[in-house]
Amino acid sequence: MTTPRSTAVPLAVAALVAALLATGCGASDESDEEDAKPAGATLPARERPTGDEWAQGPARPKEGEPYAYDMLAHCEIAYARFGGRWWKLESVSVTSRSHVRGKAAGPGNIVPGYMSLIGPDAAVFEAAGLPPMHFAPHRGKPPACR
Repeated sequence: MTTPRSTAVPLAVAALVAALLATGCGASDESDEEDAKPAGATLPARERPTGDEWAQGPARPKEGEPYAYDMLAHCEIAYARFGGRWWKLESVSVTSRSHVRGKAAGPGNIVPGYMSLIGPDAAVFEAAGLPPMHFAPHRGKPPACR
């Protein structure tokens, strides 16, 4: 049985991200910086939240500004809620390097990083030790975990 292309690409992207998360793949650079910088600049690695409060960015993000964001990876990274709407993972930039430097948080259900609006209908998530992940708007709510 052949998997339709519309399903195969997101599944391949999700499998790559899951493999990177499961191996705890991470950068070895260390950074003590606390404040976020403009997009394109180096950003410090973030720690995984310990309580119920997750960083989700503002309701109306400014284009080009990175915001602290805790990505839920329980059901693989496929959807994100950012800027008051749902986004769907479209691609992973395996040839690009993340702007986030420092030690990766390691395996877990939450990946601490940064989400940036890079166009009216484009966003990118970056975290230490992972390649940039590009998102496009998604209509409605995402499907439940399988």
